Amino acid sequence: MGLFRTKREPADEVAALQAALAKARNPKSVPNLRRRLLLGQLLLKNETWAAGERHYTDLVPALTDEFGPREPNTLAAWANLAYCQMSQGRPAEAIPLLERTAEAFEETWGARQPGTFKTRLLLAEAYGVAAQYEDALAVLDAHVDYCAAELGPAHALTRAGRRRKVIMLRALARYETAEQLLSAEDAFCETDEQRDALRGLLLVVRAEIGDPEAAIAPMRELFEKRPAQGESLAAVLLLAAQAPEAADLLRQALGQARGRGALTIRSVLARACVESGNLAEAEQSARAVLAAGAWPAGHPMVLGLRATLARAATRRGDRAGAAAELESVAAGLKAVLGEAHPRVAQATGWLAEC
Repeated sequence: MGLFRTKREPADEVAALQAALAKARNPKSVPNLRRRLLLGQLLLKNETWAAGERHYTDLVPALTDEFGPREPNTLAAWANLAYCQMSQGRPAEAIPLLERTAEAFEETWGARQPGTFKTRLLLAEAYGVAAQYEDALAVLDAHVDYCAAELGPAHALTRAGRRRKVIMLRALARYETAEQLLSAEDAFCETDEQRDALRGLLLVVRAEIGDPEAAIAPMRELFEKRPAQGESLAAVLLLAAQAPEAADLLRQALGQARGRGALTIRSVLARACVESGNLAEAEQSARAVLAAGAWPAGHPMVLGLRATLARAATRRGDRAGAAAELESVAAGLKAVLGEAHPRVAQATGWLAEC
């Protein structure tokens, strides 16, 4: 399945497996199909999404012929194909495929089958990449309710669903609801490290509610204990208009991040740079994230990056061009998030500065 979080595999291991398969007399034999499954997993670990998509597009028919359309390996290959599409900013293709795959997993192997859980979580993630946050919440609500009833509220899968709910709630600016969910989560933490990670996220959410200055001191204290909390401290500092220090912390956090997480950090870094006057780095970072193509054109992430570039253009003197771009950004955010969302007001404020 997708959602790998381990270190990249050495390139020579991938190349060796590809070379062995290229020499295979019968690439559709069961041993070679299993090698091809392994190769697909390595391609996903290494985040080579285009190669992964080509690989799974070729592999799924062979798995279907050998094992059947509803065998777990076949269904997992479909899910991984969708994951590759989603990771290239094409959730509109991934979502129907994940919907069908999740349904097939549950109908054939049951709701408690690991593949069913994983595919449901992938579906929620795809909805998020499509900025369909309400749909993502509906999937996650069902996942959490089922897991809590069948596995218990403290089970890892239940907790994973609740964490993903917080992501969607924050995207919708439902910070108070996110705060309530996080506050209740402390009872299910098993280690001090988990409690500290929860506390850091809770401080960020409270800063988003409207009092970032009050969160700075406890967040600094937590950062001294847990340096991995640098991204959270940066988020609080940026909300408190302390962009230069936030940018320094985000540069450090980039070294430990991968995939969509690294792109998200770089997008926040772009904003921190433009607000601290480092226009060249702001533009470079924003363009790098846009070039990755991980989100579709109308996603708030893309719109935010366009706003960052427009703000940099304003500071360089191109006020007319920046105003037109920010007007377009504000309209896009309004269409996706609704007129009352704070990001719409924020973009409107930037437009007024042009």
